[in-house]
Amino acid sequence: MLSKLDFEKLIQSIRIPYAEGIQHMEDNDKNPRIVYFETTWETISASGCEYDTKVTYQVSFFSSKPRDNALLNLRKELSKKDIKPVIYHEYLKPKRTWHSFFTIEVLENIHELL
Repeated sequence: MLSKLDFEKLIQSIRIPYAEGIQHMEDNDKNPRIVYFETTWETISASGCEYDTKVTYQVSFFSSKPRDNALLNLRKELSKKDIKPVIYHEYLKPKRTWHSFFTIEVLENIHELL
C-alpha cells in the first residue's frame, strides 16, 4: 500500500493538471486532468493503540477519449507498484468528456495535520 506522499508523487509524475478535493477553476475545462478526494477512513491499530489510518481516495480522470495516453500511463505506473484497480468509465454528454474513475487505499497519518 502506498503512503499518501508516494501516491501524490505518482499523480505528479503523470504531468497533467491535478487537484485534491476540488479542482481549480482554471483547470475545469482542461483535458486530461485528475481530481482525487477521500471517501473513507479506517483506523489501523495494534495492541489497542491507533498508529495509522488507511484512507480510501476516489481518483477521477477526465479526458476527451476513453483510452487517453495519460490514463494508460497512470495505470502502468500503478501496476509497477502492484496496484491494479478496477477502472470504471462513463461519458458525460453535456461536457462531451470521458470520466474514468477508481479507488485507491493509501496509508496516511491524519493526526499529523492537527
